[in-house]
Amino acid sequence: MSRTRSPRGTRIAAAVYVAAMAAGGLVAGAAHAPSYAEPLLAWLSQPGLNVLYVFVLMPLAALLGDVGGGVGDAAGRALACGLGAAVNVLLARAVVCAVRAVAADLPACRKRGAPVLGQ
Repeated sequence: MSRTRSPRGTRIAAAVYVAAMAAGGLVAGAAHAPSYAEPLLAWLSQPGLNVLYVFVLMPLAALLGDVGGGVGDAAGRALACGLGAAVNVLLARAVVCAVRAVAADLPACRKRGAPVLGQ
């Protein structure tokens, strides 16, 4: 299978998105941010934040128990927003790769006369 290449601008946009989310989480946690900042950051880092909680943090909490005394509020919020954004980038890349793979196989399926699912 060949490796797909993403344009340089796409990689830069993804890195800027992750960095901006981490910086926004740090600012919202450190300063007394406006009341709309925290829900906005949480909304912008969805669904990656949910995936991170369900598949990483919840199993760790079940395995290790509540260790308490973790990172501070600002650092924790920056880490959560940044990692949630990184998971979003990975999810978007997976979707794009899957769509490209299906689109590449469609002409061969049509030429072969393979039946379409659901018909």
